Amino acid sequence: MKVKKPTTIKTPEHLKMVIVPLLSIVLTSCMGEVKEKLNKAKDGLSNTTTFVKEVQGLEGKLEKFKDATPLTNEQLKEWLPQSLDGLERTGFKIGQTGMYQVNSVEGTYKETEGNRKFNVLIIDGAGPTGSMMAAGYSMFGKMEMETEDEYKHQRTVTKDGITAQQTYKKKTNDTQLLFAFEERFLVTINSYEMNVDETWNLTKQLNLDELANLAE
Repeated sequence: MKVKKPTTIKTPEHLKMVIVPLLSIVLTSCMGEVKEKLNKAKDGLSNTTTFVKEVQGLEGKLEKFKDATPLTNEQLKEWLPQSLDGLERTGFKIGQTGMYQVNSVEGTYKETEGNRKFNVLIIDGAGPTGSMMAAGYSMFGKMEMETEDEYKHQRTVTKDGITAQQTYKKKTNDTQLLFAFEERFLVTINSYEMNVDETWNLTKQLNLDELANLAE
């Protein structure tokens, strides 16, 4: 009997190709329709209720950042740490999401001796396009959910004031985090051979508060 392969955690590169344009299209063309339908949703479903509240606040979030000036790619590059708790930065990319008229930075960190790897992708959700992405990412990240099987455990968690979609792959000890920081910065974390606690510890060391301060 064939054993079904586990669903893999998508890489930041895949996310840039799929989630980013999808959020823009959906939020631009369907926001009014989604709000109308969700306002008629049946009571008693916590996810539906949460989703309705998030959609109702969507327009305010769009207004908040659509006229904001994005950080430059150079500012994002300067912010990106050189090392994280024994993991050295082995590579970075800036401007990879320029086709969507947003600025971004991606960094890869690895152990000198060992197999642990940490990858972070951050997109600045300022400006007309970026604000739509950030609003949708924030709404998605706050949806309460949990699912588990023999391969992975996925759920909504809140750590250090950040609400994220967290996926842990049991057999490979890999973790993914998706969240919007300060409702503006779209953050995707992928760690390899690291459990959720280790991953959150490194995420904290990114010092995202400093990034938010640059945007003030």
